[in-house]
Amino acid sequence: MSDSTTIARPYAKAIFEYALGEKKLAEWSAHLRNLAQAVLIPEAENFIANPATTAEQHIELLHSAIGAKANENKPLSNLIDLLAANKRLMLLPDIYALYEAHRAEQEKTLNVDVCSYSDLSSAQQQRLIESLSQRLQRKVSLKISIDPSLLGGAIIRAGDLVIDGSVRGKLNKLSTELAA
Repeated sequence: MSDSTTIARPYAKAIFEYALGEKKLAEWSAHLRNLAQAVLIPEAENFIANPATTAEQHIELLHSAIGAKANENKPLSNLIDLLAANKRLMLLPDIYALYEAHRAEQEKTLNVDVCSYSDLSSAQQQRLIESLSQRLQRKVSLKISIDPSLLGGAIIRAGDLVIDGSVRGKLNKLSTELAA
């Protein structure tokens, strides 16, 4: 675990608890995503890292990056001000990731990465969603990628769970067992 994640954790938790109390989880998710993307733009990253720039200039940069939303939303403006004053604007991507983890836990959702040998039909996708939802006790959304090197089958990654149903994985396991 990196230092930045440890420092970002209390910010993410506080933002999540505030958004949950206000019933604005999706709205804050969008705000944090926009802020995280804004600070990752190389020019913005260089500007924030430049010791010659001030916290007020950083605040102005982020306010301009997200538009009028910051002026209309006092808590969002306060967040930007706090992070700029404490020189923690570059934590925004970590704060966003941690916030999204809290949100997924609250909403009982899970993004599942499926790396498949070939395209999955909509019927196959639906069966996979249903079986994973039942097994993981969560609402599942799939992110599908294609990898012909699997030779067949698929690899499913859902959080810490990895299911390797690929031909390549089975061949690797067989060669390991034969070598032992």
